[in-house]
Amino acid sequence: MQTDDPAVAEIVDFISGEVGVDSNLLTPETPVSELGISSLDLIETIFKLESRFGIEIPNDGPLSGNDVTVGTLVQHVADLLAAQKAKTA
Repeated sequence: MQTDDPAVAEIVDFISGEVGVDSNLLTPETPVSELGISSLDLIETIFKLESRFGIEIPNDGPLSGNDVTVGTLVQHVADLLAAQKAKTA
């Protein structure tokens, strides 16, 4: 997944490392289930993202369904990071 946004690139690299897939093979449209991430694994990945980036990802919202894509996950985390940065600015 190519991006010019350093925060998005860091999130993609983190997810890539978690699932063991080259970040260039991740596309925004790729369902996380196709990466071998079950719903339980997604919850674990979310906890790791929270810990890594110092954010809290709500249980409800775009990541609560079974059709979560890489793009949805990355954008949601990026939005939370941006909101956190805006609060501390």
